Amino acid sequence: MSFVGNAISSVGNAVGGLLGGGKQSAPPPAPDYTGAAQATAQYNKEAAREAAAANRINQVTPYGNLTYTQAGEDAYGNPMWTATQTLSPAQQQILDLSNKLSIGTGELGGTALKYVGQQLDKPFDLNQLPSLGINPSETYTDAYLRRLAPSMQQGRDRLEQQLANQGIQIGSEAYDRAIRNFEQKQNDLMLGATTQGFDVGQRARAARFGELAYQRNEPLNVLSALRSGSQVTPPSFINAPMQATTAGPDLLSAAQAQGQYNLGGYNANLANQSAMTGGLFNLAGAALMSPTGTFTGPTGLFSKAGSLFSDIRLKENIKPVGVMPNGLTLYSFEYVDEIKSHPLAGDGVHVGVMAQEVEQVFPYAVTTLDDGYKVVNYGLLP
Repeated sequence: MSFVGNAISSVGNAVGGLLGGGKQSAPPPAPDYTGAAQATAQYNKEAAREAAAANRINQVTPYGNLTYTQAGEDAYGNPMWTATQTLSPAQQQILDLSNKLSIGTGELGGTALKYVGQQLDKPFDLNQLPSLGINPSETYTDAYLRRLAPSMQQGRDRLEQQLANQGIQIGSEAYDRAIRNFEQKQNDLMLGATTQGFDVGQRARAARFGELAYQRNEPLNVLSALRSGSQVTPPSFINAPMQATTAGPDLLSAAQAQGQYNLGGYNANLANQSAMTGGLFNLAGAALMSPTGTFTGPTGLFSKAGSLFSDIRLKENIKPVGVMPNGLTLYSFEYVDEIKSHPLAGDGVHVGVMAQEVEQVFPYAVTTLDDGYKVVNYGLLP
């Protein structure tokens, strides 16, 4: 009897410890994913603010300074910045002169534009050119002929005197031939005068046309020069290297990983617990169902050795503490006073199933004794 009693006691203590003093372990709580996501977003916002502040680099150069200052916050609480550019005295003077020149150039451009408008209002007057007429070189030809007329007359007089001295009579063939040759030369001179006069007229006309074109284009050229003239450019500052933006801690991923780890640990613990519980009860069934003889309890309730006291009527202070892998509920309990002194029962808290519940699910594992009490063969439980 002592072997079976010790087996019951060992199994009871092991099951009680396995179930945590009669309490089933609860699954781990779900991580606060929303809080982790909000915290991650907040850290990322702070990292972006720090990067923005790191990129506001004040610059001090011989040409001037560039200074960043924080100027309040926007509607979302983000800091706003103001960039102030201050030129050195010399550069400031250059800028003032440039602005003054630009203003003066603009005003002069307005005057030139008005002047251009006035010129465009005047049609290009061709009447101001030398007149072509029927003989465009008539004036110039007459001027040349007046220049040649005295010489031509003197030449004719000398020829006639020469012919008279040679005894050539007027009207003779020799006289007429000499006069005809002279007049031909005179005609050549007159033709040259006419041609030269025409050329002078054309050159005079072209010169006048150039003067009129210059009067028309000159204001346009002035306006174009004023508009395209080079201006003084203020100095530019260096391009400061941009600081890298670092993201805040990824608390959301960390929360997800922690939740998966906790759940994996819980599932592993639950599997180990189920396996150990089944093993212990199989051990208890094997020990308690071993033949040890026949005995009668102090109240005459028992007539067969190796029977586990599983009848609910023999227990008190019953509390559910867990669930076996086969679906049966485990209870903590104490035996009623009538059987506490029995070596197979004993005092204290025990853990086990109720025969009446087992009989509803696994009737082949329950036996009803002659005295009407039910016992469970744990070795037959799945």
